[in-house]
Amino acid sequence: YTAEDQLAALLVRGGAVDFHGSTVDIPRQRRFAALSDVQRYLDHVRECGWGYPLTPAPIVRSRRGTAKAHWQAPATIAIPDSTTWAMTELVVLHEYSHHVVWHLHGAVGHDRRYCQVMRGLVSDAIGPEAGLILLAAYDHAGATNSS
Repeated sequence: YTAEDQLAALLVRGGAVDFHGSTVDIPRQRRFAALSDVQRYLDHVRECGWGYPLTPAPIVRSRRGTAKAHWQAPATIAIPDSTTWAMTELVVLHEYSHHVVWHLHGAVGHDRRYCQVMRGLVSDAIGPEAGLILLAAYDHAGATNSS
């Protein structure tokens, strides 16, 4: 979570970021006003070749409480739609990554396969610069080496 939190902080403001001595332009992440917007976004992602269109389509629903979003097998993404932190592109991609990894590998958690899927989705959906920063954050946290 720490690696994704670092990226989320950059995506809030967007713009030029000093990345190990190079300037990288980071976009702002999308924010969603309603769960129907989240569902449409995921439907669009899944239409893309990189969006894992062969996995089952997830269903987005409201989650009680405001502390967490979660993915539930076999295909539910639950987001607390009353909170601004959860109605963001990065949170949605995080939960969708769990969905993809479970359907491809039968795995849950935040292992190396999860990190690979999440980074790919971030790179393709948000931008390669965001994917690069996420990769560096995962590497720093040791997440890319875990199995």
